[in-house]
Amino acid sequence: MVSLSKKLEPKENSIPSYLVYAQSLSSIAPLGSASAYLTFALSDALSSTFIAGVLGALIYFLWVLIGYRYSKVVASTGGTYEFARRGGGELLGRIAGWLYWISYAIYLPSATTYLTGIVITSEFSLPTYVISIIEILIPIILTLLLLTGIRPPLFYALITSAIEVILIFILGIKVLSVTGFSLEPLHITVSSSNFFSGALAVGFTLAGGGASFFLGYEAIGKGKTVAKSYLYAYWIASIAVLFASYFEIAFAGYSDSGVQNLLNITQYPAFYIAQELMGNPMALVIFIFTLNSLIGSVTAAYVALSRLTYSLLRNNMLESILAVAGFFLIINLIASITGQYTEVYNLTTEASLVTLYGSHVIVSALFPFFTRKTIGFKYYDALLSISAVLLMGYGIFSNIYPYSGTISLVGILSLISGIILGFVHWGLKWRKLKLH
Repeated sequence: MVSLSKKLEPKENSIPSYLVYAQSLSSIAPLGSASAYLTFALSDALSSTFIAGVLGALIYFLWVLIGYRYSKVVASTGGTYEFARRGGGELLGRIAGWLYWISYAIYLPSATTYLTGIVITSEFSLPTYVISIIEILIPIILTLLLLTGIRPPLFYALITSAIEVILIFILGIKVLSVTGFSLEPLHITVSSSNFFSGALAVGFTLAGGGASFFLGYEAIGKGKTVAKSYLYAYWIASIAVLFASYFEIAFAGYSDSGVQNLLNITQYPAFYIAQELMGNPMALVIFIFTLNSLIGSVTAAYVALSRLTYSLLRNNMLESILAVAGFFLIINLIASITGQYTEVYNLTTEASLVTLYGSHVIVSALFPFFTRKTIGFKYYDALLSISAVLLMGYGIFSNIYPYSGTISLVGILSLISGIILGFVHWGLKWRKLKLH
């Protein structure tokens, strides 16, 4: 046990840049986003989703610039916790850190429950007990994977994320070889509110690349490696997801009615398109790698969360991994016992998104104070900060308003819980320092 704990301890300058890049790209989950999550944007912006997505990618890039600037300077295992702490002190750092912890800890069961209870069951008729076993086995297998050390999970992420991007382009090229190109997706055919909602949906689909922030201490090249990896992964994922939005619109006939008909047929368009144009073998490949995409995203989040836990609690890495594993397994057990996979997915997704945006609001608001203390304040830092705060603030607002009963309540309570945890943890640390 002692040797395993020592083996898992973060080692300075031990992770090459291509594995850091894999951590960022796999966390965004390109094929998972293009196969399933893109439907949220399509349902709002319809055949205008491509041009809305371009706007959304540029809007979200405001936060990417902030994350890039932070990560280039702060190379640690604490990621956003250290960003906020360096910008606004220990209390705000703890609050941002615990909000992010809740977001990632809840994301693990959210994504795996979606995978088990929604994706798998949408394509295969399996006995209830088999679904329950899969739901329970996933956190156990992923924990065992993390206990092998940092490199195996990142190698897995590198291979799967590269294949995901390749598959998106293979499928897209096939679609466009049949439909041809059109300028129709460059026209806005929906109301301004639907267009903007579609833009933000695409922007938030591209979130997640910040999982590499937590590898700063271990990355060869430290902050420069993390910052570049984060930026490259964002733009590659953006191109892949935007291309997917274009060819899905093309498949639907370049029209609002066609997109609506496609969504009426399936909420998993990449699989359906592959099946229709390339047959069952390609559809099966898309299905398998969509599962891999979600697993890869969860693995990246698990790696990041284990390091955030390590930084917040100052425990050893083995204890940090096992603490996360316990939380992960409990939520998945609840889903498997109750059989309410969709409900668990909806509630955990709500909590994860709201706390993620809450943490980003704090980190974004503190950005000008951070630059003033470290690299020198520029006037556009304030503009970036205000824009990102408004963007992430809208993310919180849109998830809790209009109030929709249990889901909105869970979002509000998770936000409050993160703030309380931050205050309590800061208070305990302050008291301990005074006693000494």
